[in-house]
This record gives sequence, structure tokens and C-alpha cells, in this order.
Amino acid sequence: MNERYENKKHNYDDLMDYDAYGSRKDYSKSRQAATAAVRLTQDIMTVLACDLNGTDAKNLDHFLQKFKMPEEFCKYHEKPNCDHQKKYRTSTGICNNLERPYEGSSQTAYARIITADYDDHLSKPRRKAYGYGLLPSCRQVSLAFGSKPIFSREYNNFFAVFGQFIGHDISLATPATDTYLTPISSCTCGSKYDWNKCTVIDIKPDDPYLRGQKCMAFPATAQAFKNQICSLGVKEQMNGNTHIPDLSILYGNTVRTAAIVRSGDGLLKSTRTHWSKLEMPPAQREGKSCVDATYKQPCFAGGDSRLMVTLGFTSVQTIFLRKHNELARALKDLNHHWGNDKLYEEARKINIAFFQDILYTKWLPLLFNTDEFKEIFGQIGESSYNVNIPPVVFNEVASAAFRLHTLVRDLFSRCTPDGNRIDELWLHDISAKAKYAYDMENNGLDSIICGLFYDYGFAHDGNFAHQIHNRLFESVNKYGQLWRNDLVAINICRGREHGIRGYNAYREYCKLPKAYTFEDFGDTINYDGIQFLKKNYGHPEDVDLFVGLNLEDTLPGALIGPVSACLLGLQFKALRDGDRLFYSHPGVFTPGQLQTIVDYPFHCFICSVVDIDKVPLNPFKPPNDSDNVLKSCRECADFDLRDWVETQSA
Repeated sequence: MNERYENKKHNYDDLMDYDAYGSRKDYSKSRQAATAAVRLTQDIMTVLACDLNGTDAKNLDHFLQKFKMPEEFCKYHEKPNCDHQKKYRTSTGICNNLERPYEGSSQTAYARIITADYDDHLSKPRRKAYGYGLLPSCRQVSLAFGSKPIFSREYNNFFAVFGQFIGHDISLATPATDTYLTPISSCTCGSKYDWNKCTVIDIKPDDPYLRGQKCMAFPATAQAFKNQICSLGVKEQMNGNTHIPDLSILYGNTVRTAAIVRSGDGLLKSTRTHWSKLEMPPAQREGKSCVDATYKQPCFAGGDSRLMVTLGFTSVQTIFLRKHNELARALKDLNHHWGNDKLYEEARKINIAFFQDILYTKWLPLLFNTDEFKEIFGQIGESSYNVNIPPVVFNEVASAAFRLHTLVRDLFSRCTPDGNRIDELWLHDISAKAKYAYDMENNGLDSIICGLFYDYGFAHDGNFAHQIHNRLFESVNKYGQLWRNDLVAINICRGREHGIRGYNAYREYCKLPKAYTFEDFGDTINYDGIQFLKKNYGHPEDVDLFVGLNLEDTLPGALIGPVSACLLGLQFKALRDGDRLFYSHPGVFTPGQLQTIVDYPFHCFICSVVDIDKVPLNPFKPPNDSDNVLKSCRECADFDLRDWVETQSA
């Protein structure tokens, strides 16, 4: 009752819309039961006066999982019937693995590369330093990072925003909910001791940017049962999205959400304006996804509540929305006898294939160097399904390794269809705001998409844009108070909340020697980075994973350092090989269909869904006059769907 009261009393206009349609009801018993299981474990340990100091977390978890929860609280007790789910993906990801049907599905626990490290070995966030004392404040460490990034000519802003899109598609740290299934939007500075529901970061009075604001407070991540085993155990966190890169961010991750975003004739819902040739996402009908909505300029809705985190991000999702509807209309012209569901599923299947092909043959090869990529993934475009590999996102990747926020820019350019720059917008001007999407004089969303191709990205250099460092989700609450957040500090504290071990542990996992002194980090971190660590941490074991990864020197020809490459390689190989319906696995498409997909030029894919005249040959790199020239969209042919023509008898 107190939780319910607090939610009503603190009716903040949250910038992030947490009420993603069906997510409040689906799996709610599982979430509550997982929370209860951890609390019951704590109570049992207290009653038995168990001393957990020195206890091996892996053995403890193995022991606790022998104690099962009652079946009525276990969502995973009944095995779903997957007989009719062999050709197309389910919205939830269930039945991807036919032997272990819940694996990789939405609202299940993240996996772990290394066992969790909690202060009480069960659930309490990692706050104790090695030896004695406490870890440094997340905000203190964040402020030590620079806010003066340099540009990189190796990739553009479209590459950086597309990476954010990938991260959101495979991971959503579901916010903790109370017993009435409403998000804990009531986290305040007084919630610091309620760490199961809220994470609170204190702000010092002399903070150079956030002074006057006492804290940053945000929801903790909801709990989930490990490996779909409903038992007592060490705390695990819930991934609200499907773990697999499957555009669940567009199509929805629950049955109800997937149904809501659909229209007739296999289409996804969209809106049109009189001044634009192309569609935009549908208007928001439940909750709020932006803070400047008007009757004529509403927020946008989609399969994920974070659609409007920035209009750059909205633009990328709009690209795939438009492509789906283009495919559905073309397929209907070729196959008049196909019904609504068939049109939808075939268009969705092709669209996901485009997304996976772009991710694995264009985006990841740029993130890794060529040799590293081939060593991890093999030949580009070749793959096979391994039923024994779980297609599950690792907590360490979602909380640290794939949070590539050092690439994010402060300013976003807009340009006309012929490539002439209009202006530059600050990140906070397009964060959770719809205004510029409706700017008809400057071509709306498409002007922002155009600017992404021309803007250089920020280098992976341990510097973070001032906009995400000190002005993240800037807003004024109902009391007239200005609230700002620091994404770097949030990342650090989120890792501690999730029980993510320090950077040193992952060096060892990746076959690098354990560091006993800060100087021992010298094989991955340069002199300045080591001085940074000495100034902010008391011992090498204390260094947060997110911090260590962002201080690493990049591998030759790559955009990330060695431990990052190790963890991300492990992750994306598992998501490819463990995905039964991955686009390039034998049998998913016919040989002719697959060849048509992989032969379709990336720049032509962009041209087909953006109001633009020219696109760089590699849309992830800034255009130049030598190896990445601008290609005219008039030269691009339509995507060839002849291999999808089906006779009515078939």
C-alpha cells in the first residue's frame, strides 16, 4: 500500500515511458516470485545464522537452486506447444529453441559470463571496496572522465546511433515494479536504502554541473529466475526484450504489444503528414514517450517504450518501419491470395534479415578489426545453427561492454535531401521531444537521418559528450525543479546493482594476466588511464568493468579494446549461432531468397526508405571522394521479390 501511495504522490512526468503495453501484466507473477525467492533466501540465511563470508557464489547458487518455488508461481512450468512456430518468430521469442522454448525470450533473466558479486553474496549491490571501505561514488568517477571528445573519421553518427538501436533491440533492463504492477517512478533521494527498487546517486553541493540537485534516482532492474528455473537463488535481472536481434524493438516483445502495433494487409501502424512522402511512426496512445507533445504534434509509439530517447534513434526505427510496410505492400501485389498474417510474417522475416545482415556484415566488422572479426565469427555471411548454444544476452554486456556511450555526439546535424546542411541541434533538444520531427519546412525526421551520414562520430577515447554527462533527460518536474542525469554515473552504478564483477576479473576471463598493481593494467590501458584509476580507486580489484573497458586502448584497426572485443565477440557469436531462425542459417530462406537479400546494396536499402538524393556507399562511414563516394538514389533498383512469388495452389 505504501508503494502504491508513493507512486500516486510522486506523479512525475518521466521521460522514459515504462508502460510498454503488455509488459505490466505478462510474467508479473514470475517477477514477483523471483523477488520473493531472493527475500526468502535472505531470511533463511539470517535465521540459520549462515556466515557467507568467503562463500563461493557459484556453489551457493547451485545449492539454493535445489529449493524450488511452488509450480503456480512458475511461468516456465508448462512447456508451450511449438509445433506451429517453426517457420516464423514469435513476438516474445518463445520457441526459438524448440528443446528449451523459453530461452532467449522476452522478460527472462540475463545470462552471466562470470558469477555475480554482491556485497551479501545474494542481492545487495556491490559497494564494498577491496580490503575495507566503500567503492568511490559513481558520480565522482564519472566526473573524472573528460567531456571533450575528439572526432573519428572512421565512422559517422549513423554508426553510433545504429549501435544504440542494436543495444535497445536485444536488451531492456525492465524497471522494478511494485505489487500493483506500476513502475517505481517514485524513486527519490530518500529511496537510497530501498535498493531492491531504486538506485540513488548522491550529488555533492559543489558538483560543477548538478549542484542544487541532491541526487539522481532511477528504478532498479526487476528480478527474474535464472535459466527459467523457479527456485531460491542469487539475484538475477530481467531483460524485457527478446535477447535475439530480431527487431522486437519495432514489432513488440509481448503478444499484446505486437497486436497493438499492427494494422491490416500485413502492415504496421504509421502516420502520414501532408508534407512528407514517407510514413512516420504512429501517435502515442498510451502513456507518454516525449515531453513536448501537442494535439497536432503527438509523441510516437512503437514496440518499445524507448522509441523517442532521441530523434536520431527514432529515425533509425522509422527506417525499418517504412521498410516493413514497403515489403508488405509489394508482397501483396505479387501474392493476392496471401492473407493479413502471411503478408505480415513474410515482410517481418525479410526485414529482420536485412537488420541481421547489416549488423553482422556491415556494423560488427567495423567495430572489430578484420582479423579479430574473422577469428571470432569466421567468414562473413556464413553461419549454422547450434541447438546447444543459448541465444541469451549476458548481463556484463548489457550493463557495461555494449554501452558504447563514448561514441555519442553532443550535436546532431540536419540536412536537405540534396545534402546541404540546415543546422545543428543539441542532443537535449531532440531527446524525448517531437518538435523537430514535424518541422515540415526542413523535411522532418528525414533531415535528421540525412545529418547522421555526414556527422563524424566521437572517438572511443574515454571522453563523453557533455550532453549525456551532465544534461541527460533534462526536464522540469511538477514542482518546477530542474532534473538532469549523468549516463556515465548511471552505467557505473547499474553495473554495481547488477552484481557485475570488476574489470580485473574479465581480464582473467579473456586470458590476460591478473593485475596486482595499477601498472599491471599497462597491457590494455595507457599511462593516463592508469593515473585515472590510481586517483579514483584504492585497488585494481575495485575498478568497475564499465570504467576499465572505456579506458582501454583500441585494438589496431578496431574501435574497441581487447577485453571489450573478447566480451562482445562472445556475445554476438552466441546470438548468431544460438538463433534457430538467423537469416543466413541453411533452410531459413531459399538459396535464391538469401542471395537476393545479401546482394541488395546497403545504400539502396537506405535510399528506399529515406527522402534523400545521395547516400554514402557505406552508410556507416562519412562520405569522401575516394573509397566512400556518395551514390545517387536514382541508380538504385527496387528490391527484387520474384523469389517470394507463390502460386495459389502452394
